[in-house]
Amino acid sequence: MFMNIKLSKILLNSVVISVFVTGCTTSSDMTQEEPMVNSNATQDSATSTIKVDPSLPPLPIEKTGKIEVLPAKYPESWMFVDESSFTSMFGGKVIILDINEPKQSKRIKGTADKNLLGNFAAAKTRPEFYIVESFHSRGSRGPKIDVLAIYDKVTLTPIKEITLEHTRLQSLPRRDAVTLSADEKFLYIANFSPAASFTVVNLDTHEVVGTVGTPGCVLPFPTGKYSVTSICSNGSLLTTILDENGLKSSQQRVAPFFDTDKTPIFERPAYIDNIAYFPSFEGEIHAIDLSAEVATYKGKWSLVTEQEKAAGWRPGGLAIADTDEQGLMYVVMNPNGFDGSQTHGGEQIWVFDVKTQSRIAVIDAPNWAVSVAVTRGKDPMLVVSNAEMNLDIINPRTGKLIKTISDFGNITPLVIHKAY
Repeated sequence: MFMNIKLSKILLNSVVISVFVTGCTTSSDMTQEEPMVNSNATQDSATSTIKVDPSLPPLPIEKTGKIEVLPAKYPESWMFVDESSFTSMFGGKVIILDINEPKQSKRIKGTADKNLLGNFAAAKTRPEFYIVESFHSRGSRGPKIDVLAIYDKVTLTPIKEITLEHTRLQSLPRRDAVTLSADEKFLYIANFSPAASFTVVNLDTHEVVGTVGTPGCVLPFPTGKYSVTSICSNGSLLTTILDENGLKSSQQRVAPFFDTDKTPIFERPAYIDNIAYFPSFEGEIHAIDLSAEVATYKGKWSLVTEQEKAAGWRPGGLAIADTDEQGLMYVVMNPNGFDGSQTHGGEQIWVFDVKTQSRIAVIDAPNWAVSVAVTRGKDPMLVVSNAEMNLDIINPRTGKLIKTISDFGNITPLVIHKAY
């Protein structure tokens, strides 16, 4: 069928060309009896004979396209996919994806660019999301500029772009490189230049308030109303207390609770009720209470039994843990863990009740898990970024694979975020 259509087009074009050629005359064909016609005179004559009929109705306004907008409140099945485009880093983007949409053509709800391993955060109550990214004047070289782009989540148009004075943290994507205060008045941006600090942005005015140094301590974990806790190289915590204007009021340290050489932890916690649960490389969970003005260490417990630890079970991956609204925590687990395997991912996702500090379910990853995320709502879905850089959608109550989503512009969808 395709060949017949293609052949018909070729034949039709040949006929048109033949007619055009045979219908034309050359200067050698002209005789004295066939003078050359003045084309301009012919056009003027034709124009002068055209008359406008005023009784005819005006032509309708031609539609030039339809502009779609997104809902102010995103459905529970929508997720932000942090596509880092790790093979080039220039084509990174945030993809708004409906994981429940059965039609592939309707699954992508929108995208926003995210250059050079940009960092991302979304507001829950404000109609905005935020991308911190970098650009070189010559593409891959030349002077670098770091910017904060504030996007309208309904129209996906940039509301404002702010140039940042300090070099932002540029690393593999994570959920805590850009964070918001509890009331979403302030945005906190992690810097590493290589001195550690965080920048405070007033989201009411969309202006930079200032930058606070955190020597030896990184990442802005929101604490209390206007405090920020950072994790330090000696195993301690540093809480920076801000005033109502976002300026530094004071800083307090929390005593070391792990050994960075002997018992290192992932700086990627899961959150439940203002408690941050930090997994260690060997399978312990450290609980940090971030509800008050200053962070408080609440102790530790183990994800694995002694037998499982001896067998090699450890957490592993990139975004290795997430939680649902029922208070359960999901962690990627590797059965062949060793010193250095913390980035390797795992073949199972273990589900924990943090109140009882016990495992309640084991889910087999269909295709090796790298990162996990859980949708909002009473009946959440488990989203796994797998080894082939596709997304496995799993029913966490049954552990069954619902579907695998691919071909949505994915190259390296390393981190998935809840959408609000």
